Amino acid sequence: MRVKKQIIRFIAFGLIFIALFFVSSACLRVSDLITVANMKSFYKEPENTLDVVFIGASEVYADYCATTAWDKYGYTSMSLGASGVPGSLYKSMLRETLSKQNPKLVVFEINGFTATNEYYARTQRLHSWIDYIENPDNKEQTIKEAIPKDQRDEFKESYAVNHNNWKLFHRGVATAYTRVRMSLEKQSYLKGYATKTSMSDDGYCTKEKTLHFTKKSRKYMTELLEYCKSQGVEQVLFARFPHQRQIKNPDVFKQMEKLVTSYGYDFVNFEDQRENLKLVSGENYYNPEHLNVLGSAKFTNYLGQYLVDHYDIKGQHSQEVVENWDKCADKAKGFIKDIKIDTKKKKGYYRNELTS
Repeated sequence: MRVKKQIIRFIAFGLIFIALFFVSSACLRVSDLITVANMKSFYKEPENTLDVVFIGASEVYADYCATTAWDKYGYTSMSLGASGVPGSLYKSMLRETLSKQNPKLVVFEINGFTATNEYYARTQRLHSWIDYIENPDNKEQTIKEAIPKDQRDEFKESYAVNHNNWKLFHRGVATAYTRVRMSLEKQSYLKGYATKTSMSDDGYCTKEKTLHFTKKSRKYMTELLEYCKSQGVEQVLFARFPHQRQIKNPDVFKQMEKLVTSYGYDFVNFEDQRENLKLVSGENYYNPEHLNVLGSAKFTNYLGQYLVDHYDIKGQHSQEVVENWDKCADKAKGFIKDIKIDTKKKKGYYRNELTS
């Protein structure tokens, strides 16, 4: 009898230890909260119901609002964006997309290809995407493609790197909370949209920024283009979304355009269309890199019209899908209305799926 009790105690202790290990591991994983909510939102979408998917860094979730586009132009879309994600992961993002969706058009925002080579080695940004890939085959392939051999173990087992995050425990708890909350949500209402209730200093419009299109960036973009072709993705648009700073070397865009169009795909620089967009520097940006809710409303309307004018993107959807999108659009309208008020007051809060 005593031996039996000891065995039960030992098993109970082991189970408690395992539970505490997983809880502590979860609370040590620090990620950008908008990115976590965004990625979890993507997996909430029913399979093969998205007409357009936007892939890239934070520009795709800050500058474009899918529910507004649905309300005005009648196509379904989603912003699959990860904050600061490098171009080396765009192919992985497309792979994950195609495992769930069959979009008529894929739009890549090119910011992930415009930095120096150091951009591709930022561990935290790499983790922000790789840690949350649900398709195990894609995750394994992504690690092989984007991570040096001597660093791959920490991406296969996140605890190997997260155990050093005790000083950031509060951020880890926030990350875990976001993951749990999104897991409990039945669907995504904002379809990846997120913003900040701020207005950027107007002085940024006179400051210049140097962009880069390195050999490594060209390599990753070429691999992405090759993959698009191999998967039979017919309609692809590479785009530069509006930024507040002037670009010192705009020839970089010409280099990208030449490469993209050589594969039969499209390239457009929307920064060349500032007058048509009617964007006001200082009023329509929440920082030099992102539009605020007032700017994204203008850009979404403009971009939505551009897409329906240039591409066949409106799919045939069931009544259930249509009603669900109408429901999401109605809810998002209330969210956006409140955000516009807070933005004009410059409250400076980040707003995403869980704060709508």
